[in-house]
Amino acid sequence: MTAKSSKFKSSSIRARLIVFLLLMLVPVLGAIYWFVDSENTRYTDETINSYLNIGADVFDFSREEHKDTLLTISNALTRDWGFRNAFGAADAQTITDATQTLLMRSFGAADSMIITDMSGKIIVDSTDPGLESLPPSWIDMINTAAGTGDGVADDILMLNDVPYQMTVIPLFLPTPVAWIIAGFALDDSFARDIKSSTASEVSIVRYMHQGVGQPTQKQVIASTLPAADHALLAYRLDASIYSETQRIAMSDADYGTLVRSLTGRTNEGEEIVAVIQRSYRENQANLAALRDRLFDFSLVVIVLSLLAVVILARGFTRPVLQLASRVQRIERGDYSAAKPHERVAGRDEVAGLAESIDNMATGLAEKEKVRDLLGKVVSREIADELLNNRIELGGEEKVVSVLFADIRGFTALSEQQSPSQTLAMLNACLELICSAIEAHGGVVDKFTGDAVMALFGAPVGHPDDALRASRALLAVQQAMIEVNREFMTIADNKGPKLQLRLGAGLHTGLVVAGNMGSRNRMNYTVIGDAVNLASRLEGLTRYYDVDNVISEASREALGEQAQAFAWRELDLVRVKGKQAPVRIYELVGLRSELDAQTEAELAQFAQALSYYRDQQWDAALDILRALSNANGLTLYQLYSDRIVELRNADCTEWDGVYAFSTK
Repeated sequence: MTAKSSKFKSSSIRARLIVFLLLMLVPVLGAIYWFVDSENTRYTDETINSYLNIGADVFDFSREEHKDTLLTISNALTRDWGFRNAFGAADAQTITDATQTLLMRSFGAADSMIITDMSGKIIVDSTDPGLESLPPSWIDMINTAAGTGDGVADDILMLNDVPYQMTVIPLFLPTPVAWIIAGFALDDSFARDIKSSTASEVSIVRYMHQGVGQPTQKQVIASTLPAADHALLAYRLDASIYSETQRIAMSDADYGTLVRSLTGRTNEGEEIVAVIQRSYRENQANLAALRDRLFDFSLVVIVLSLLAVVILARGFTRPVLQLASRVQRIERGDYSAAKPHERVAGRDEVAGLAESIDNMATGLAEKEKVRDLLGKVVSREIADELLNNRIELGGEEKVVSVLFADIRGFTALSEQQSPSQTLAMLNACLELICSAIEAHGGVVDKFTGDAVMALFGAPVGHPDDALRASRALLAVQQAMIEVNREFMTIADNKGPKLQLRLGAGLHTGLVVAGNMGSRNRMNYTVIGDAVNLASRLEGLTRYYDVDNVISEASREALGEQAQAFAWRELDLVRVKGKQAPVRIYELVGLRSELDAQTEAELAQFAQALSYYRDQQWDAALDILRALSNANGLTLYQLYSDRIVELRNADCTEWDGVYAFSTK
């Protein structure tokens, strides 16, 4: 192992430990951070809500106290002897002077006082500017007072665009002769008084409801907020929320906001509300400071933990790197004993692992010897099957494409050269054929002289084994062309003149695949009718004088992919040993590589075969003779001779099947 790879492996293990630590610590610290932050946020919200409720209660208490003061002042006026005499004498100046005197004695508890007769006509008005007549909402308050037992009523009424808390009581002489209306303004002065008691911002807002589907307009009439925040409050205040706290962002900070309806209807569609607000600024500053402390604490914990992990990783990775060096040598095929720098001392688990690796290396060395020897006798896939699974007699059913490929022409070759030369050439041919088969995922099962049996689907299966087998067959044929080209070159150099041919049979069907033989000597192979039929098809190549014969089952196993190949239907036959007829084809090649002349020839032969099966002998013979003259294939002459024979025979029970009596 190089220094660079050692450093990489060491860093990788430390990185894993660091990542594992972070995956453990970060969620825990994050959960703690979230919990503390959420609890502080909740506490802050509860504190603000508490302050807001206190502020609202103080507001209500102050308003009620002012109302009681108004009622006291109004009662004092009705009991004043001079005022009663002046009113009875209809002395307007005396009535006005008495009213002004009483207002001054109220020490600001009353800002306005209006006296009307029983019909609501104004007699005295202390406001400036005064009212010419009472608005409808004022008349409604008087009517409400008239309907009560004590003749007292109160309401929030607008006066000179300022909301007033008004109280009305009757003047008895001894019967009711006038109404005394006293009130105080809910203005900036009143809001500042409430703020001084609650440390909360207080605003008086006028809601103007425009109707269903229309936005509610809001006007800040009085407020302790800076003037620049009045528009923000009016814009961001939700007019529909009364019982819950709203969080509104003002110019300097967020404010908890509580709306308290004063239940005063100034005009139709208008309402006056009190808005109590408390800033989050101080609480947010404390919360931010706590978050900073938590972050610092978490950072310290992570840094200390990382240092501990790095120290631990260094002590752990050293023996692991020693084992890694040993395992890499084993991976490269070096099963020799551990070198001094690879030995791990101690009695812990890592030392036990090192001992197990030594034992594994010994076992792998022995297995590699067996694999190397076995790989020279059978294919790599079969060797893996035998080595990786329990070796026992028996097998399993599989759908397999079986390919038999026979090289023809070596008999003549053996007469022209020595057996060793013949064997060398044969091995060269078989090497090319096996390479073509294995390149397409096939497994060479066995060699029988100059013939090869290959499997597609055992011991390892693929979804496209039939397609692999078809392509392998074409590749084997191409390999034979290369072999003949090479041998022709040898012949030109005064070597033996030779032309080898390939006969291949391919069939797809159900077989039994497994270990066959005895307990002491066995062989992995496949058996079944599908194997026998593939062998019979290879033998039929001599009869039809073609390079390959493929069963209809193999063609159908290709599915739609069969259209990519060019086919020549050869016959409908009954091979020896089987009763069911088999339709057989020749795989001519890839359709994309076919020339127009060959396509026309295949189409003409297909038409001749159709005439043949319909017993239209003359039409079939015409086509076959034309094809034979143009090409000279044995296949065309074979069918011509067969038609001549069938013409002279009784064909009433002829089914178009040609039966073979020999293998």
